[in-house]
Amino acid sequence: MKGVWEIIKTIFKFIQGLGTLTLGMLTLFAMFGIVLALSSRGEPRVSVPNGAVMVLDPAGAIVEQVEYPDPLDAVFASEFNREPPQTSIHDITGALKLAKTDNRIAAVALITDSLGPIGPSHLHTIAQSIRDFKESGKKVYALSTAYSQASYLLAAEADKVYMNPAGNVFLTGYGFYPTYFKSLLEKLEANVNVFRVGTYKSAVEPFIRDDMSPAAKEANLAFLGSLWEQYEGAVVEARGLEAGALTNSINNLPDRLREAEGNFAKLAQNGGLVDELAPRTVWRNALKEEFGENPGGGNTFKQIHYQSYLAAKQESRRGGNEIAVITAQGQIVMGDGPITVSAAETLVGYIRNARNNPNTAAIVLRVNSPGGSAFASELIRQELVAAQEQGLKVIASMGPVAASGGYWISATADEIWAAPSTITGSIGIFGVIPTFENTLAKAGVYTDGVGTTEMAGAFSTARPLSDMTKDVIQQSIENGYSQFLSLVAEGRNMTVEDVDKIAQGRVWVGSTAKELGLVDHLGGFGDAVAAAATAAGIEDYDVVFYRDFPSKWDQMIADILNSSLGIDFKSQASQSLSPVMQTTMKLKGEADMLLNFNDPMASYALCLLCKVE
Repeated sequence: MKGVWEIIKTIFKFIQGLGTLTLGMLTLFAMFGIVLALSSRGEPRVSVPNGAVMVLDPAGAIVEQVEYPDPLDAVFASEFNREPPQTSIHDITGALKLAKTDNRIAAVALITDSLGPIGPSHLHTIAQSIRDFKESGKKVYALSTAYSQASYLLAAEADKVYMNPAGNVFLTGYGFYPTYFKSLLEKLEANVNVFRVGTYKSAVEPFIRDDMSPAAKEANLAFLGSLWEQYEGAVVEARGLEAGALTNSINNLPDRLREAEGNFAKLAQNGGLVDELAPRTVWRNALKEEFGENPGGGNTFKQIHYQSYLAAKQESRRGGNEIAVITAQGQIVMGDGPITVSAAETLVGYIRNARNNPNTAAIVLRVNSPGGSAFASELIRQELVAAQEQGLKVIASMGPVAASGGYWISATADEIWAAPSTITGSIGIFGVIPTFENTLAKAGVYTDGVGTTEMAGAFSTARPLSDMTKDVIQQSIENGYSQFLSLVAEGRNMTVEDVDKIAQGRVWVGSTAKELGLVDHLGGFGDAVAAAATAAGIEDYDVVFYRDFPSKWDQMIADILNSSLGIDFKSQASQSLSPVMQTTMKLKGEADMLLNFNDPMASYALCLLCKVE
């Protein structure tokens, strides 16, 4: 009887399993049905109201290409446990370009309260796009609660700058204050073996000093000064201020603040930085009176978010000639990787796909990278050379940073375009190999053994480096530097000696780099694309960005959740970080950079001094 009962239970579980499977299959079919229904709609889900104000409120870090989020993380992660948002520079400039000639867009409302980290050249690029938009005769209104130094450069271009009476415009100038680890490493009794070439190659200083060297201070102050001149010049021109007004204001801040009775908002207004101090209700009603009430309700002005506007304006590709855009963003590393790093195998794959695509007319290499692995940089450059040997023109377009390895991969392009505020150069090589034999000895751990040659076990971090190993590595670093000089000389039609004079690891801004011959032209991404089309001899073309895309499954889940739950994954507001968290994130970023040191020859073309604050 017991055997019969077991058979009955087995049959019941099988039937139950079939029911669960059936329910699961029905759920999947329903999900696919929703997606098909959404994808079959012929018209955009968003319409652009006539006379609307386009709301431009970039959130988070401004990057070349946004990393696609996991749709389930966006739903189930806590509000304070999400990845910081990102915004593509191309979305911002693209929306402004389209809105300039769109009669349905009456004005732009610029809100920068959620703006995160942004490089100087990205900042000036957006400012230029705002100026271009204003050429249409349409107005731009800056409506933020307060303004950081970065966001104020954008606000300064507005026809009218509003600010909350409790807000401030806090300008400090540019600075660079890296973290140094020498004393910590000494306390750990770690031996840091450093190999470098270049008087100004200060990337290794955090490991061997507790302060910035005089040579590094000289070079850093030079390029920071150039960046500040460009910033101040743009604000002074936009706001009609006297030359040097910002520097004078900052240097006399205590006295000026005292005149404003300690009120930062009043200080900003007195200095001509802000037109009107007003809470949100005031400027919201002012825009409602000028442009009408929002048809969607909300007791606000008629408006459309810039990302919704882009979605509504999205056009299908025409086919035919293509300008392929390969984006090198973040540290250059070996292997495959996400869009946040310039992983050699990933980028090589994109370049190979582009050069094997019969529609590709030219390639634009868009660079926003401080460099990294010298080996990985050379792999990327070699694939670009292969494209050139096929007859394709390669145009390098430098974003905020294209230094060290970022310059390496650009050096032999047919043309190099950079923004005046691009941070570039840093032509030099270094190697860092820490060993922890003393650290382990303190814990009672030792290493011993035998080898068949003098180099056996030479690179163990548990043993000190031998003089022979150090000699071998130093020769390799010097050879890498010589190779770097040679490829720059070849690409820029210069002698190796002339390149060496402006190399030595020194950092330059784009405007100076052009004077030195390291850059061919000053201009933005659009200029580089136009140059690529001219070089290819074409007029009608599509711009195609090569990058990773979410899987069809992830996209399906995102579409379902967006449609059913009303979640917009593109416009999540950024969370403000406390000063302590900002410092913590900075240290984490520096640690992450060190963890990405994966060059097989321990040879790096990396600029650690290419971020400004």
